[in-house]
Amino acid sequence: MIKFDSYSARLNYNPSANWALQVSRGFLKSPEQLHPEENVYRTTASATYSTVFTGEKLLNVTALWGLNKTPAQQGDNSALLEGDLRLKRLDLYTRYKFVQKTTEELVLNPVVYSNDTIFPVNAITFGLNYNLLKLGPLNLAAGGQLSYYGADSRLNNLYGTNPMAGEVFIRLYPRLMKV
Repeated sequence: MIKFDSYSARLNYNPSANWALQVSRGFLKSPEQLHPEENVYRTTASATYSTVFTGEKLLNVTALWGLNKTPAQQGDNSALLEGDLRLKRLDLYTRYKFVQKTTEELVLNPVVYSNDTIFPVNAITFGLNYNLLKLGPLNLAAGGQLSYYGADSRLNNLYGTNPMAGEVFIRLYPRLMKV
């Protein structure tokens, strides 16, 4: 017989057709194999705003926050702010991410950095994609994005000062379903 050892609860609220809000709290018993004795308390909150303009113009904006806390740690925060504007076949988006990472997660030498050292890492991404053609219920798009990273200066010798990343891609995805 399966015995549940973890639990969570989520509260959702949609005050209008455009807004979706949620908060959640959970207890995860031993989620990491490397630390089987360590339990995690996870808390999240998010807000999403979506609207349709005339024609095929859509705007989606999301803000979210999360916290993983163990009895031995203060907790690791993360946050995201994301926006997406679709103008017919062109899609423009941006994303800001913030995370806190530990010495162990970054595989750093614990002799140099104590195990409870937390490093803030920030990233901002700008991107676009353009729908090239329709394939049945799917769209084929091409696009690209550029990301800029800002991390704690103590990590510069490993990752460089403010590294950047870029990519060009082809994307196959389902079209918007109309009700």
